[in-house]
Amino acid sequence: GAVAGLIHVVDCEKTTITSAARRILVSNSSDATLNIFSPSPPLLVGDNRTCQFAPYNTYYDGLREDLLATGLAAAVVPPAEHSPATGANILREADLAGWPPLQCASNKWKQPVEMSKLEMPQVPNSANPSPPASPSGHSGVGADDKAHHGSGSDNAVQGPIIVPASEFHVLFVPFESEGARQRRLDAEEVEANSEGMESQYCRLMAEVLQLSPFRLPIEYERRVLVKAERMRTVQQAVRKSLTKEQQRRFEDDLNRGFRDWLVTSGNLRQVLDLVHLERRGAL
Repeated sequence: GAVAGLIHVVDCEKTTITSAARRILVSNSSDATLNIFSPSPPLLVGDNRTCQFAPYNTYYDGLREDLLATGLAAAVVPPAEHSPATGANILREADLAGWPPLQCASNKWKQPVEMSKLEMPQVPNSANPSPPASPSGHSGVGADDKAHHGSGSDNAVQGPIIVPASEFHVLFVPFESEGARQRRLDAEEVEANSEGMESQYCRLMAEVLQLSPFRLPIEYERRVLVKAERMRTVQQAVRKSLTKEQQRRFEDDLNRGFRDWLVTSGNLRQVLDLVHLERRGAL
C-alpha cells in the first residue's frame, strides 16, 4: 500500500515488505527485504544486519488512488484534446486503468543511509589537547576505536544490500477487483480468437510494467521481461508437445510440487492468512 508519513520497521527478521512511503526507517532488523518507493533515502539505525533493498515490485487496483490520497503522486492533467474521452484518443477500459498519468518523485530506494556510519564533524577543543602521536607518526588507535569501527568484513556483512536484478521478483496481489476481472475477460476473449492464449502470469507481469506509476530500472524491467518470455516459451511447448491428458497430469504435478513447497518453506501460513482476510472482507 501507500503511507503518507513514516514506515518504521522494528525488530523484524526474515521479513519481506512491499510499500510506498514518504520516509522509511529500519531499526534492529536482520535479513529483511524491502521493495519500496520513497522520495527520501531509507534510514537504518541500531543493529541492522543484511537488510536488502529493491524497487517497488507490484501493482493492484487502487494503488493510483492510494498514491494520490497520500500525496506521493500528483495527477498530470493533459490538454483536453488528449483526453481519453474525446476525439480519436478514446481508450479502452483497460487503458483507462492508467488514466490520468501520475507524476512521482524520484525513487531513492537505492540510497540507504546507515546513521551509525555518518561522519560527525570534529569540534576542536583547546582544553583537551590531541593524544600524542604514535612512533610511526600516526595517532594511536585504542581498543574502543577498533570496537567502534569494526573490521571491514563485519561491515560488509551487516551493511545494507541492493538486491541484484537477477534476484528481483514481482509480487502478485491475490485480489481481483471488478476492473481487473473485466480486463482479464477482455484479454481472454481477444486471445481466444488468436493462435494461443497468454498465460495469466504474463498478463500480470504486463500490468505491473504498464500500469504501475513507478517505472522499474531498466535492468530490473529487462529481468521481468525475460521471466515472462521464459514462461511463454514453456507454455507454448506444453501446448504443442503434450496431449490434453498429458497437460492435465503436468498441471497436477506442478500444483502438487507448489503445495509441497508452500509447506516446506513456511509460506503456507501467509496463504492461509490471505484466505482468512478475504473471507472477512478485508481484501
